Amino acid sequence: MKFGIPNLIDAVGELPDRSNILFITPPRPEKNIFVAHYVNEGVQSKQPAVYITTDIAPAEIEEKAAAFGMNLSECTNKNLWFVDCYSWALEKKPVERRDVRVSGPSSLDDLSLSINQVVYEANKIAPLGRVVFQSLSTLFIYNTPNIVYKFCQVVGARLKSSGMTTLFMIEEGMHKPDVVATLEHMMDGIVEVRFEEGRWFISSSQIRSSGKVELRITNKGIEAIR
Repeated sequence: MKFGIPNLIDAVGELPDRSNILFITPPRPEKNIFVAHYVNEGVQSKQPAVYITTDIAPAEIEEKAAAFGMNLSECTNKNLWFVDCYSWALEKKPVERRDVRVSGPSSLDDLSLSINQVVYEANKIAPLGRVVFQSLSTLFIYNTPNIVYKFCQVVGARLKSSGMTTLFMIEEGMHKPDVVATLEHMMDGIVEVRFEEGRWFISSSQIRSSGKVELRITNKGIEAIR
């Protein structure tokens, strides 16, 4: 399954179908563009996508993607669904969107049921699809590590059995090494993005060549430098 970043396939290869990937990024706003590429690649390839958000509103995700030429809004509630675990924290205002809303990141049972609901809709379109979980770091703020581990294990297994390839995002530097190590142990692969001295790099457990691949951000999004 292609990540969706131009030229990246030459260096990194494809993500395995029906897999859970730990996606480690710096805690910077550019992280949204990386996963927007992944979602956009799916919906443009007629694959359904589910975007679970705990730290940004769905409308803002669509807006940020549109700034780089990715029109996710035209796919929303057609072959792209949002599970909104963020807007609960905002002032109560009339909501015109039809996203599936969860009452907060500590409501893991409700979150699990909501994910099942939208994945059921996604499976009506195609047997293989994509999921973004942005992000596990928020869950660790509201829940103990053991509870988050159990949640990831159960939800991850269900997503794989439903034909989904999921990016579980986590921000670097926000967690103890044993937390990250436990999550890595639970996943099928690891993709890590780093920002070093003003330059972007990506590496992966799926990488074909040694080292890391340099990236650059343009007005059309992110591309790998060959």
